[in-house]
Amino acid sequence: GRSSGVSHRTSAGDMLMNDLSIMLNEMVALLEKLADTHSTNKKKIVFLINNLDQIICIFQERRVSSGRELNTFVDLLMKQRELFVEEELLQNFSKMIAFVQQTEAHLARTMGGANSARNNRGDASGTMSAGVNPSVVQNLVSEFAANWKRSIDQINRNVLSYFSNFRNGMEILKQVLTQLLLYYTRFQDIIRRVWRSKLPPFCKDLVSTTVILAEIKKYALSI
Repeated sequence: GRSSGVSHRTSAGDMLMNDLSIMLNEMVALLEKLADTHSTNKKKIVFLINNLDQIICIFQERRVSSGRELNTFVDLLMKQRELFVEEELLQNFSKMIAFVQQTEAHLARTMGGANSARNNRGDASGTMSAGVNPSVVQNLVSEFAANWKRSIDQINRNVLSYFSNFRNGMEILKQVLTQLLLYYTRFQDIIRRVWRSKLPPFCKDLVSTTVILAEIKKYALSI
């Protein structure tokens, strides 16, 4: 009767959706398996980004703008882009990034946030008690000042060589350079927190974030 016909159609639809779900999972598993054949983590990430971007482009060419399948690939692409950003920055800025991450965590534990930081004397003994070695900070300041422009140019050339789709490459370049600016801003914030009463002489070598942003805009369109 009518009810059995409806039930049959619903069951067929469920089976189709289940088959599509299995196909999607198998496709993702295949991509990850092929990525694992690459020798470095960065090469794996680049492989996945290029292929996920190509899949998404096909969806867009077919005028598919939503749905579980498309959303799955978009989410995977966003995740891989984030991983690439960190990998690319570690190539030239690993010491500064490690310092920022470790020191922020240490300051949060030992200085009790803004109130304790406000009471910090800002002298050499105060910085050491905050777990910050002034000579390490000075070296990081001078290294960044000497190398940041060359490093940004290298990042630009890397991204252009890694990603076949120019639009995709420009989006990733903007992400990498924006994250670099955020890390350097956090680095400067740490210095200001630790040396609240008087900034040390080496701070004259800090690069203005305005200057960095102006340089970034030469490479990344519409940032």
